[in-house]
Amino acid sequence: MPKKATKSITMMLLFVVFLAFISYATGLSGPFLFDDIPSIKPLGALGPIQNMELFWAYVLDGFAGPTGRPIALASFLLDARDWPADPYSFKRTNLILHLVNGLILFAIIRTLLQSIGHDTRSSGWIALMAMALWLLNPFLVSTTLYVVQRMTQLAALFVLLGIWGYLKGRLILPTRPRLGYLLITLSVVAGTILATYSKENGALLPLLILSIEFALAHHWIRPSPDWRWMALYLWLPAFAIVFYLISKIPASGEFLHRDFNLMERLWTQPRFIFDYLWHLFVPHIQTQGLYHDGRVISTSWLTPWTTLPAALGLAGLVITGFWARYRWPLLSLAILFFLGGHLIESTTIGLELYFEHRNYLPAVFLFLPIAAGIWFLRTRLTSWVVLFMALSLIGSYGLATWQRAVLWGNEDQLMLTWGETNPESPRAQTVAAQTWIRMGYPDRAFSVLESAIQRMPDSGLLITNLLTLKMDQGRVTPQELEETLNKLLAKEFDAQMIKGLEHIVDTINRSAPMPEYKAIMYDGLTNIREHLQGRVSVVQRYTFYLQGKLLSEHDEPERAYTHFSQALDYYKSTETGLNMVSRLAMDGHFAYALKLLEKTRGILKTEPDDQLKRRRDTYETEIERLRKNLVEDMAIDSQNHNQAPNHLTMRHPIYRIFTTLPTSKSA
Repeated sequence: MPKKATKSITMMLLFVVFLAFISYATGLSGPFLFDDIPSIKPLGALGPIQNMELFWAYVLDGFAGPTGRPIALASFLLDARDWPADPYSFKRTNLILHLVNGLILFAIIRTLLQSIGHDTRSSGWIALMAMALWLLNPFLVSTTLYVVQRMTQLAALFVLLGIWGYLKGRLILPTRPRLGYLLITLSVVAGTILATYSKENGALLPLLILSIEFALAHHWIRPSPDWRWMALYLWLPAFAIVFYLISKIPASGEFLHRDFNLMERLWTQPRFIFDYLWHLFVPHIQTQGLYHDGRVISTSWLTPWTTLPAALGLAGLVITGFWARYRWPLLSLAILFFLGGHLIESTTIGLELYFEHRNYLPAVFLFLPIAAGIWFLRTRLTSWVVLFMALSLIGSYGLATWQRAVLWGNEDQLMLTWGETNPESPRAQTVAAQTWIRMGYPDRAFSVLESAIQRMPDSGLLITNLLTLKMDQGRVTPQELEETLNKLLAKEFDAQMIKGLEHIVDTINRSAPMPEYKAIMYDGLTNIREHLQGRVSVVQRYTFYLQGKLLSEHDEPERAYTHFSQALDYYKSTETGLNMVSRLAMDGHFAYALKLLEKTRGILKTEPDDQLKRRRDTYETEIERLRKNLVEDMAIDSQNHNQAPNHLTMRHPIYRIFTTLPTSKSA
């Protein structure tokens, strides 16, 4: 390629990266959101991370997924080593990763096109356009500016590096086979491991490389690697993923703590796949954001009516992906790679049904056919018309990304917008109400929740949040509290309802109303447990936990210990035991905390390693530290009964370590 053309492509590449940076920059001032805090807050659990011992304790004790995602956790230390932290630096690093991924994608597409016969000039310009449409896509704002999706970005980074290394090694196989096989082997093995330990869908790398090989099978200039190498390093891992997904099919067809079953999930996903495609191709400033609990679930082939057409459309996409590889290989690549990228998160595993960030990696080749098509039009239209088309398309994506980033940079406006765009989402309505409270408009908050309850009268989350809001404002009578708790007995219990009950307990503990509120809440939790008669196991154990939390705060340590102990009998979880020990200690009930700690130590001895969220030696160390601190504070407490318990507990911040972690593996 002439030097002038190379220079032009390089200048345009830098301009696209700069344009992406400018488009996103206004969103860097936004807050932590949704899962950000519970995922990142543990970096301060043991105090500032200032030595290797604390580094390994933090990095290896993750619980975000089956692998613990240690690489993603380690990356958060680039931005902060203690908590609380400023979200700006986290979002800035996410943006840098997004730009780096874009540059790697450009290199991949250019190499890929050259590998199937494109000249260097056409491959450069097509790669630039395809990369720009991905890099500036407004649908990916929710991945880049949502801090915890650093995990998704890192998984994509290592997958892209693995693909790039594979393509480079593939090119030199005929002339330098040893180096070629070394490069493709290292790329696949290292890329898969690093991607998987960033986020589990990184394990798809071998399968995604197979999709590239398959889509371009009739167009490669050079032969593929030896079949034995492909069988060992590509086909075997790909089949392992398929078998893993089959193993995740629940025997009963029901997912614990989800309001959908396996068939409903499989019916629903084709509709959402096309929703993803719609938002990826057509730029939108506003989407439903992070709250998707209000989305309609498909309960049969015709309910809603779009279910069957979506399923047929998905089958048509698969057929097109297979058929197009002969004549339109780039279209085949875009389809097969996109669908392959959704294999883990959109099939049999009982994850939430919809999230925008699931498209970050699958969409990397989605705009390649469009870019190639626009380049092909040069033979039919004048260069200025083609250039105008390309710049208009890229510009529209960039403008929508900038406008969406502006929204993500304004916390209050973002929460209120999500409330407006998600009228059937209890979570979104709750957050909108909380935003109005924070802004000083409690009446608007009441109006939001009351209107939402009229639309969704069966939502326990809305009912409990309206109650807690009124309690914070001093507008709830004991009778109203009792009536609301009785009303919940007629509702279907789910994870949101359980969270709502905890909000009520926390509000009672925080606002310290008259004693009858505590008694009513205690009896209400008992009534809920007896009403369900063990039909919802998480409620059985969680109500004991909430009663212990309520009693501990209201200075009834013996009864609190009894209920925490009963909860622990159900949970059989070291993590949960330490949570409850910390609750008792923070309330100054050191003797009972020590007693519960010994019971938790017994749980640790019997709990299998694969069920522990942290390493066994970490728990053993923390239990011993807790025991020592409790004994010390008991001695101090016995010498000075007039000193406030909370003042005593501040001597040992370790009591707070486990209080913000989940109280079970499932709820």
